[in-house]
Amino acid sequence: MTEVRGISKDVVALILFGRGDRQRFIQETPILPDVWELFAKSPTERHDLLISPLTACSAVAVMREIKAQLKARIEKALKPQIDKKLKGEADVRAELAKAHLAPLQTYVAACLTFDELLTIVLPRTEWTVSSRERFEKEEGDLPFDPDAAFGQVYDAATGSRPYGENPLRGQLFEIARILTLIAAIEVSQDPELDAITQVEQLSPLRGRIVATIVGLLKRLAGQSRPEPLIGRVTSNRGVMQASLVSRETVKADAAFRLFDIRCQTITWGILDSGIHRDHPAFRRRNPQPGQTASRIIRSYELGILRPLLNAAYEDDPAANPVLADCIKGSKLKQAEAEAYLARAYQSYQTEILDWSSIEPLLRLAEPEIPADGHGTHVAGIIGADWDGEDGKPYVRGLCPDIQLMDFRIIGQGLDETEFAVLGALQLVRYLNSHNQYIVVHGVNLSLAIPHKVGSFACGRTPVCMEAERLIGAGITVVAAAGNEGYHEYQTAGPAFRGYAQVSITDPGNADGVITVGSTHKYEPHAYGISYFSSRGPTADGRMKPDLVAPGERIESTLPNDEKGPLDGTSQAAPHVSAAAAMLMARYPEINRDPRRIKRILCESATDLGRERAFQGHGLLDILRALQSF
Repeated sequence: MTEVRGISKDVVALILFGRGDRQRFIQETPILPDVWELFAKSPTERHDLLISPLTACSAVAVMREIKAQLKARIEKALKPQIDKKLKGEADVRAELAKAHLAPLQTYVAACLTFDELLTIVLPRTEWTVSSRERFEKEEGDLPFDPDAAFGQVYDAATGSRPYGENPLRGQLFEIARILTLIAAIEVSQDPELDAITQVEQLSPLRGRIVATIVGLLKRLAGQSRPEPLIGRVTSNRGVMQASLVSRETVKADAAFRLFDIRCQTITWGILDSGIHRDHPAFRRRNPQPGQTASRIIRSYELGILRPLLNAAYEDDPAANPVLADCIKGSKLKQAEAEAYLARAYQSYQTEILDWSSIEPLLRLAEPEIPADGHGTHVAGIIGADWDGEDGKPYVRGLCPDIQLMDFRIIGQGLDETEFAVLGALQLVRYLNSHNQYIVVHGVNLSLAIPHKVGSFACGRTPVCMEAERLIGAGITVVAAAGNEGYHEYQTAGPAFRGYAQVSITDPGNADGVITVGSTHKYEPHAYGISYFSSRGPTADGRMKPDLVAPGERIESTLPNDEKGPLDGTSQAAPHVSAAAAMLMARYPEINRDPRRIKRILCESATDLGRERAFQGHGLLDILRALQSF
């Protein structure tokens, strides 16, 4: 007996999109291909998903519907034990907590099984409702012959049937593809089967797959037609880090001498692994009354946001196991923390998430030194101010008096997800919208989420859309282009190395984001664009990156009062964040105009004589940007 190994992503793609001249990685179904790939590979496991509501619905309403159905399923499964008083409310809550169900303002995160995806989520999508209206003429009718439908999907996957001979067209063929894939995934759970890595392996399973399709259609016909709530379902994607001579390269030193810029009124958010707050590089030289000793004025732990919002504990906030971490981190009293969490859960009833109650629970009173030095390094490029024992500059950032906010979004497990980034972006928007003054002027995202062409329209992923909302709220967003510009390609013969275009990562694919590639730290004209720096254009034909900045062997701060060099577009992006901050400090009237700031930085960049898809508008030139306003 072999271990269940599911279906490879190549076979999933062939079922969904076919093979041959007419293959297109486009589909209108709400369950995006990356979700099917997860369940196909590991059909017996739970998988982490992001669920988008329809425009007219709220994310909290979607969460409550999913929670109600999950709870009903759990109670039904545990009913014999509950009747015998072997199980109780705490056991139901513990099972419900496994779904890690948590809402944001625009998305719901849920960790679901394949069966839960099919029976709870899929029926509440607009696509499913419209599909049933398309083929259900009378109760019990099947929309097509299941065996013929499988044959057409199989022929399209193997490229063995001419397009003109297809009896199913349009939405019916799309329905046939999805049902075939669902049935194949269910059949693949048989422990007697080997992994399905070639589409031809489906042929001997035809009878079982067709029988499963028949069962799916009959089950669908027997269900009620609920009102659609869900627009789209995608995977909760992992986040990667897109890992000072450079001050002179971008002319920051000349800009300071000529304009005498002071950035102490500017605050920049660093969405990263965390900043060592008490590092000597971030101490204020002359703190005023009421100011913190460190220029890292606040730290937030977004890694606990998902379990903190877990809807399983809505009726008993004190039972939420992460509450103890909130109390430890925020230094709140037990009663205070419970009251905040209770109010956050109460906001589920109004369907508008209460960030005023969530924010105090995430704020760290005495942030620990981060184990990963990436965030501290990025922060140092923007704002380090560290003298050596001889009084000479030891590490100097581009804006040595700027204030920084620390949003910790990169962790070791479930925290390494798009959900944490989305939460951080929404928290920044909340902070600005609930104050009379600008709390956070801009944010730096030195991280990379690879764009999956088969699942998303480019620039329309959840994190890209959230970044655009932040820009719409008047906050400048700077992101690393990614380090996907150089790959090793596997062929039928030996592997070979080469450069990749259309390799910009999210959120750098968002149109309004300032997307930054990397170049040499002091000889950019000679060495051009770093080999690892992601190239444009975007997958939908927009020119990216927007510009480049030094990203090779950049010396900056590291935790535990240390310094050292790191490489990557992660190191290039904070140069541009600092440049944007300097523009705001010099010309306050553009503080809430991120698109104008982007235009100024791009139009004043220095042409390096490289392809537009490599260099963007060219090398960041802070002095020229300040002079061009």
